[in-house]
Amino acid sequence: MGVLPYAAGLGLISLIVYIMVIGRDLLVPFMIAIAIWYLIHILSDYYHNITVGRWQLPRLVSYFASLLTIILVLNFLIGMISSNIIEVKNAAPLYQENFLELTSKIFTMLGISKEPNITQIINQINLTPFITNLAGTLASLAGSASLIVIYVLFLTLEQKYFKVKLSHLLKGSAHRETVFTILEQISLDVKTYVGVKTFVSALTGGACYLVLLAVGVNNASFWAFFIFLLNFIPTVGSMLAVLFPALLSLVQFDTFTPFLIVITALVIIQLVIGNILEPKLMGSSLNLSPLVVMLSLALWGSIWGIAGMFLSVPFTVILMIIFSQFPKTRPIAILLSQDGNIRQRDSIMIAD
Repeated sequence: MGVLPYAAGLGLISLIVYIMVIGRDLLVPFMIAIAIWYLIHILSDYYHNITVGRWQLPRLVSYFASLLTIILVLNFLIGMISSNIIEVKNAAPLYQENFLELTSKIFTMLGISKEPNITQIINQINLTPFITNLAGTLASLAGSASLIVIYVLFLTLEQKYFKVKLSHLLKGSAHRETVFTILEQISLDVKTYVGVKTFVSALTGGACYLVLLAVGVNNASFWAFFIFLLNFIPTVGSMLAVLFPALLSLVQFDTFTPFLIVITALVIIQLVIGNILEPKLMGSSLNLSPLVVMLSLALWGSIWGIAGMFLSVPFTVILMIIFSQFPKTRPIAILLSQDGNIRQRDSIMIAD
């Protein structure tokens, strides 16, 4: 008899995962819209906290200011990506030629007079299809932009009714206050993650942009934005953010010096910001195990691809908060945490 609840839970989880996989094209734009909606609220709070003497920016004005900021930034990024993708695509044959010359230099430095058969394989490498696929991926994301904008618009229009609907739904329930407390905790932790991660990623992208610009790497603004995006993907994203621009500098220039400068500077930036600044800003609000972060990255990436990688940490935080509220699932929350310390939420734990 005791096995039935676990079997039912496993079946429900399997059904949810199945729906998430087959409904990927519909759900991913909606989740991206929620992330943008969170960003708008975070910016709105920052603007609202601006004070000049005793005067404070009104809440409504701060909200429209944050909305305008997001629109201007997205418009700038779309234009920048479109122009840079064309330039990168046109430069792909030149990069391929430089790559082949680089391999010849490496063989000469190693004292190999006759290039091995691997050169014939390298000659078959064509970077143009890769660049074209990258452009197609970004174009597909741009195609969903209108749907994302619509979702954000309706979320904005509906937000003032969320608490009202939930209050009526839980009217008379003994767990009414507890549910509101859980939702407030989820909102606080997710806002903390999105806000801090956005600031840290922007700081990383800006610092890397200065390095790439000083070295003379082509399309420095595009790669800086690429680094900004990749930093939202835990661990793996930071490594790729260093690898791609470094490889570009390797095939763009005819010497190894720019490559060494780029890879050294970018690694230092990632280490300082990612391992020193970000933990201080983030604090212990998330308290996720690094192993759990990597596993969630693989899980959500397999379900929703790159978008799932970006959303993996917020999803895991939400699950840990929810699991911590029930005695039967609290051990799972402890396993998901970094140090097992979830005492902050013990006082609002729901009893069976």
